[in-house]
Amino acid sequence: MLYKVYSAFSRAFSNHWFIKFLKKDSWVERKYADGLFSRIVNALTGAVIVVLRFIFDRLKPMRDSSIAVRLYDRYAKGSVFINFEFLLGAFICVMFIAPHSMWSNSYALLANIGLLGIFILMCGVRCREFMKVSELGLPALLFLISCVFSLFFSYAWGDSVRVLLFYVTAFLFVYLISADITDTDRLMKLLGFIYAAIIITSIYGVLQRVMGVEVNEHLTDTRINKGVPGRIFATLDNPNNFAEFLVLFSPLSAVFAATRPNTKQRVILCAGMVFPILSLLMTYSRSGWISAMMAVMVFVYFSNKKIIPAVVLLGIFAIPFLPESITTRFLTLFNSRDTSNAHRMYVWTGVTQLIKEYMPTGIGLGPGSFAIIYPDFAHPLALDGAPHSHMVYLELLVEVGILGFSSFIWYFWRRIKESACALCATNNKDLKLVLIACVAPMIGMVFHFAAEYVWYYPRVLFAFFILMGISTAAVRIHRAETKSL
Repeated sequence: MLYKVYSAFSRAFSNHWFIKFLKKDSWVERKYADGLFSRIVNALTGAVIVVLRFIFDRLKPMRDSSIAVRLYDRYAKGSVFINFEFLLGAFICVMFIAPHSMWSNSYALLANIGLLGIFILMCGVRCREFMKVSELGLPALLFLISCVFSLFFSYAWGDSVRVLLFYVTAFLFVYLISADITDTDRLMKLLGFIYAAIIITSIYGVLQRVMGVEVNEHLTDTRINKGVPGRIFATLDNPNNFAEFLVLFSPLSAVFAATRPNTKQRVILCAGMVFPILSLLMTYSRSGWISAMMAVMVFVYFSNKKIIPAVVLLGIFAIPFLPESITTRFLTLFNSRDTSNAHRMYVWTGVTQLIKEYMPTGIGLGPGSFAIIYPDFAHPLALDGAPHSHMVYLELLVEVGILGFSSFIWYFWRRIKESACALCATNNKDLKLVLIACVAPMIGMVFHFAAEYVWYYPRVLFAFFILMGISTAAVRIHRAETKSL
């Protein structure tokens, strides 16, 4: 009887007009996909592939008889290491485990340009299928356009160009991952590299705690955070950056560990997830903890709703066993005397006034323009030490105006919606878990974006858009599997 009642409500929910509305692509996106502008974009980006295929087809007899091709076919073809997804995944792993002092963000741009060149050549010799740029969607294109056009309104043009290159790099990650990862095997290989990055950085973070980390008064208000030790940051320079990285990639790492076919390997890899959990606690990032809790609840909801009460009870019963430093740090979130909380409020007050003046166009990308304009609107108690607005949503309005803000929100919502719809529809268990591991941190980031300017540190910006790329790839895999049925 109860099952019949549940089924009736379940059908009513899935057939509700609002749910159907959420599942549909917007009228604008459908027009874009079939429209002239989309065809022009695809023609321009695909012209290089057409030319390369023409050249390689004419050179095919010479190419097939060359020594290089014969050596490749004999020694490298089918290799675990000599393939595009290995290069892509290995670079992503190295990018995050490289210590802050040894890292330059130009490495990411140069590597992506090189990888894009390799991918285009592979498309030219028909080793890969070229993915139309329009498949990233209209909101992604509008967001990039708004970033480029913000240069015309920048008050620090050189700095804005520098930050624009970060966004170009981020979307190159999205494109390369979406275009190359076309099946579950390749997807899991990429998650393997992400797992390695999470575990290595987490172990490094734990070792930092063992060796000792000095308390940084710029990061922790020692007056009301008594007993809170130095906050670990691993390779990412700042504990908040490290926490954001862990929130973004830990669910994907957990899925990789849990889907290994070998039982012994699965147990060992799942046990390794203790390190990122410990590291997240040791960052003492309050926004990171809340985002992680939201991500966990979303993950549990989509994977097995029945255990939600058990997870909630486990969390409640665990509170008395938490170290006092963690409970002290968490409770300061509600303390108005905490300098971090108060400073954010003062900064937001000034930034709100700035937005009223510059919202249509923005002031240009980067902290350079912000440093020039913000002091004219700053709250008297937040004149110094505000390199940004301490919130992604406000920062988008400040830097790229209403078009940039609305197009990003549209793009972010589209990725959440498409991933959620795909995970509810797919019968591929591994793919379903990957999609859940994409949706969970996205929902967690909805809060994190409201508390921190997550993208101020470029490697976290790259991590976020790598997650977007994995989400896009997983949805494309689902659609390909659906068409093949």
